[in-house]
Amino acid sequence: MADDNILSHARLRYFKWALLLVAASVLWYALDEPRFGPGGGTLLGYTLGSLGALLIVWLLWFGVRKRQYLGGIGTVRGWLSAHVYLGLSLLVVATLHTGFQFGWNVHTLAYGLMVAVIASGLWGVAVYLRNPGLMSDLLDGRTLEQHAASLAEIDGQSRQLAARIAPRFVELVEASAATPIARPGWGRLRRRLPGCATAAAVAALRADERASEREVRDLFALQFRRLQVLERLRAYLRLRAWTEAWLVVHVPLSLALLGALLAHILAVFTYW
Repeated sequence: MADDNILSHARLRYFKWALLLVAASVLWYALDEPRFGPGGGTLLGYTLGSLGALLIVWLLWFGVRKRQYLGGIGTVRGWLSAHVYLGLSLLVVATLHTGFQFGWNVHTLAYGLMVAVIASGLWGVAVYLRNPGLMSDLLDGRTLEQHAASLAEIDGQSRQLAARIAPRFVELVEASAATPIARPGWGRLRRRLPGCATAAAVAALRADERASEREVRDLFALQFRRLQVLERLRAYLRLRAWTEAWLVVHVPLSLALLGALLAHILAVFTYW
């Protein structure tokens, strides 16, 4: 299998590890016959609980490790692949650890937060696999600075051309040049920017009574090109905002899980 992404890394090495871990856990659970029924207080429960806690700590540490691109053992892609598959195996390990016994307590809270972290992690995998390629395509191999320079060049040419035609065209061009690329903050998540002056300029030039004149057609072409650049940049910023939105959800949930895990462990040893 081609080693082309985090899921197929090293010929599914970490998928196989995770599958082996899940199979061993399920087999032990199926063969286990605890005296008072399955649960976290049995030998199997403590073993799987300890394994699950170690997995959680290791998975949380990945957030630190992935920033050390040149240090440590292994590659970032390898660690991310392991993070995905071992994170999914944790769902089985932790569920078997509980013995399917849930209640209104800190133990179930820790389990619920773990499920939420894993679910947000799946969202992150989808974002990671889909967005980087799309963002690269949207930028068309150019940097944001190069696109900004392109917009400035279009604005300069539009101003010169509009000044030779009529004042109303100058007003359209100035309004177009002043329109923001995207809304600030989370407003970038929206697909469209209401009141885009560049889109308004394109529509006005297309419908103008002098639209058949060569200079007006040239101005229309410039503004249409400006709108295309804007739409690419807005789509890029929207995808990047969705990536940032995932981190805003995943990181706090992960920290909450760590706190609940510590409370869970403390409660177990306090009342053991």
